[in-house]
Amino acid sequence: MMATSQRSAFDRTLEDFKKTLKKKDHNNFKMTTFNDLKKSVSEIQAKQHSQRRLQNLNRLKPFLEAIEQYGKVVEVFCNSNEFVAFVWVASAYADAFTELLDTYEHIGESLPLLLQYQDLFHSKPHMVRVLSLMYEDILKFHRIALSYFQQPLWKQMFDATWKTYKSRFSGIISNMSRHRSLIERQATLSQIEDFQESRRIENDRFEAEIKNEELRRSHSVYNWLNATSIDTDQYHLSKIRADYPGTGRWLLANPTFHDWFNPQFGAIPPLLWLNGIPGAGKSILASLVVEETQKLASKPAILFFYCKHNRPNQDNFIALSRLLLYLYQKCCDSVEPVLTSPSVVEELLVHAFANCKGAYIIIDGLDECPRVERKIIADWFKKLVEDLLPNEADRLRCLFVSQDDSAARKDFPGLASIKISIDDNKGDIEEYCRVQSNNLKDLFKLSDERSRDIASTVVSSVKGMFLLARLIWINLSGQTTLIGLDRELEPNVFPKEINGAYRRIMVRIDEQASRSRMEDALMLFGLLVCAKRPLHWREIQGVKSINLEDQSIELERRKFVVAPKDLCESLVELRSDGTLELVHLTAKFFLVDEGHVDLIAEDMKLATLCFDYLNFPAFLDPPTEYRVLNGDYVFMDYAVLYWIRHFEAGISNEATYEPQMKLLNESLELFIDHHLASFITHLAISKRTSEKLHVFAALPFYGELEQIVVSARKQLKSFGKIRKEEIALDLVDTVSSVRKVLEFLLMSPNVASIRQGIEDKYGDCLFKCPRFSCNFFTTGFRSAEERDRHVLQHERPFRCIDEACTGFVFGFVSAVERDRHVKETHPAPDAQDQEFPTDRDVQQSVANTTTDEQAVAAPVDASESEPEAEPQRPTKPKRVRQTEFKCDHCPKVYSKRNNLKSHLRTHSTDRPYLCRQCGRPFPRDSDRNRHENGHTKNYFCGGSLKNGDRWGCGKAFSRADILDNHHKSKKGQACLLPLRQEEEQEQQAAQLATKFPNILN
Repeated sequence: MMATSQRSAFDRTLEDFKKTLKKKDHNNFKMTTFNDLKKSVSEIQAKQHSQRRLQNLNRLKPFLEAIEQYGKVVEVFCNSNEFVAFVWVASAYADAFTELLDTYEHIGESLPLLLQYQDLFHSKPHMVRVLSLMYEDILKFHRIALSYFQQPLWKQMFDATWKTYKSRFSGIISNMSRHRSLIERQATLSQIEDFQESRRIENDRFEAEIKNEELRRSHSVYNWLNATSIDTDQYHLSKIRADYPGTGRWLLANPTFHDWFNPQFGAIPPLLWLNGIPGAGKSILASLVVEETQKLASKPAILFFYCKHNRPNQDNFIALSRLLLYLYQKCCDSVEPVLTSPSVVEELLVHAFANCKGAYIIIDGLDECPRVERKIIADWFKKLVEDLLPNEADRLRCLFVSQDDSAARKDFPGLASIKISIDDNKGDIEEYCRVQSNNLKDLFKLSDERSRDIASTVVSSVKGMFLLARLIWINLSGQTTLIGLDRELEPNVFPKEINGAYRRIMVRIDEQASRSRMEDALMLFGLLVCAKRPLHWREIQGVKSINLEDQSIELERRKFVVAPKDLCESLVELRSDGTLELVHLTAKFFLVDEGHVDLIAEDMKLATLCFDYLNFPAFLDPPTEYRVLNGDYVFMDYAVLYWIRHFEAGISNEATYEPQMKLLNESLELFIDHHLASFITHLAISKRTSEKLHVFAALPFYGELEQIVVSARKQLKSFGKIRKEEIALDLVDTVSSVRKVLEFLLMSPNVASIRQGIEDKYGDCLFKCPRFSCNFFTTGFRSAEERDRHVLQHERPFRCIDEACTGFVFGFVSAVERDRHVKETHPAPDAQDQEFPTDRDVQQSVANTTTDEQAVAAPVDASESEPEAEPQRPTKPKRVRQTEFKCDHCPKVYSKRNNLKSHLRTHSTDRPYLCRQCGRPFPRDSDRNRHENGHTKNYFCGGSLKNGDRWGCGKAFSRADILDNHHKSKKGQACLLPLRQEEEQEQQAAQLATKFPNILN
């Protein structure tokens, strides 16, 4: 009889294992015998034989023999068959045997045959402790295997996930081998205790390695998905609700919502549309639903997304899907460094949801997506839920949150819906107004009755619009005098709609701000309305610090010393990730509709700013540590990427914008002059591009402009490697040289003393991808190692399927190279290639990329939009601004002093840049580079015909486009004539062969 302490070790191990089992699995284990197990193996073998796919199940014999003997020995010492019952793998999971053969074979080789040691266990009771350790490892193996093979789609996902998962078995097999050694050498009690301690240390080490590996995999998948973090949005919305705990509780009590939300008996189909007017608090309610779902005892998967207007990472199906996925092997096998292929996205989503036991999907702000994208999202998720089998109809639930507009009514016909009414929100708004009125009472020393009257006025005026209530209270609380408060409450001033509230805030900003402060506020509004991605406050500080006169960045002297809310009041919000955004989408529309921001003029201004900034000496001369530390490159990432987007959005031939166009043209000419690379491929110009650029057709640099526009677009959209001769500007090399200096500083011995200053200017993810088309060009990584691994996915995207192989770490340039490597190095029969996205998928991904919509401000009726005239303050006369800067050496005239300075370099007698081949001096490095490329003439007019004769004049050219122009000339046409005659003869011969196939036989 086994000692009580020894038996309790078995009991504890078994009870821990039972906790992980479902009732069905518990019964299967308890009722399964060794004969059932052998019968299942025989049935599998017979089935495989009939299908002619035998996999040598004789490999199981060592395992079966060892485990049978273990069962007999344990049964004797435990005096119970309950422990033995859980040794056998339940027959219900016999299908998994085929996939576990290798593991069973290794376990069988590691387990000892115990019947020969029965006397040992009787004579040395301490050896029974080894049996309990073996029991613990056997059940641990069961637990890991079951958790995998109980997944609904384990067969479909096996190829993509099993190699990763089975690595968990290595520690168990290692322990079993050590158990065998202890028994064979009849270990003493102290040796067993030493083994247990070393086993514990080894297990802890192995678990730590598993966690580190999972973390590495998570980073790889995170980088591949490049999903926008919506945790910032959830945190921001939850923070708003924090001071008003009862907010949104009416929704939880709504019968329609309760039927959808109930985890036991959900509505069929489990689809719900929550809708309301702008500013009704829909996103606040969505964040509440997320939090309530997180509290459910059933612990379902919770997938939520906040869509954002005109944000490529938050306004389309691909962006939303990235957030919902996690599949490491697919990430490893994908050619794409970032997931963009629609076909791959849909495949992974289908597998992810089919393998999910239960999930709540909450998608907020669908009305902020482009029409085509919101339809794709709505249709896909509706079909996903509606196609569920009857027995799992409530496994997935989806909540759509949007405005009630015509598009949404077309997308969600017949769906259960909740329309947010005035009565629904009334209680929340009353509570909010009560708190705010108490704050106002304390600020202005009001009576209880007066503060209640003000709260009542706000509640009755906002008509269910939470945003309007919030804006009104911010405006009231921002008054500095009691008379100012009284004026804001007058019936003809008090706002009745959202634009009215915005209007009052703008009036207050104007009244309380100096002229320069108001200019700064409008500059900030223009940036936030027209920015092509969320701008960090540090980047805005960089824009503010640009000194165009001296062509420098003066952060300490020019940056804002006030917070953004001090400038723009409640119209802006600084998010927890450091980005500055407008308080609501309606604020953007208001600023445009009211004429505070002219979209076309602002885009022109930002394009011109990007050109001027990139024309600074910091980008023309080699970068220095001083310039990096000074913050000269704080706006570089944005400027090099988005000058093209602002330029295209701002192009206009309207007379209204003639002054802005003049400035734009001037800066653009210098930009091309400074940064035009010696590219040698003539890029095709589409009709659409020519029409768009027609306004510049008369300018001398028009030909170069066409090329740089096409090249810049290609760089932003191309997933593959772009040939250097197709890159029209030298900005790639410029960015690379700046980042090398920055990274050198970060790796220097005294980095601790300068890191904080660098991060304040450039952020904390300072190791960035060099490709313009990659999101990590901007977001970056925290270490060079992470960045380098990511870049390898661009340059060598095809990886070996064996993670232990260097071919997995470094990858291959092509699928052919990878396949050859796998065939030669890993010839195992189960080494199968995964499905890769095709070139067509990538091209389709590019074609489906959402283009930025160009909005044009509508004419504003002054009678409707202008606020009531206020008393004018006396103003100082403006200093006359010099608008013309003439060159003393040639007829050229410039509108900006810095552009003249740049031009004067061409007249300077100081020519420090010498040609490295002929010694000719140049005033600028870009001039020297362009000249040096002319020394290399690699493009010749001529070649060999198939009969051995030569064609062409043999003249050499430095660029392909010049050669192309030569061939278009009369002389060049004569050069091409023999080649074209040869081609015509080949075509005629091919046509004859097709018509008379037997003639040549």
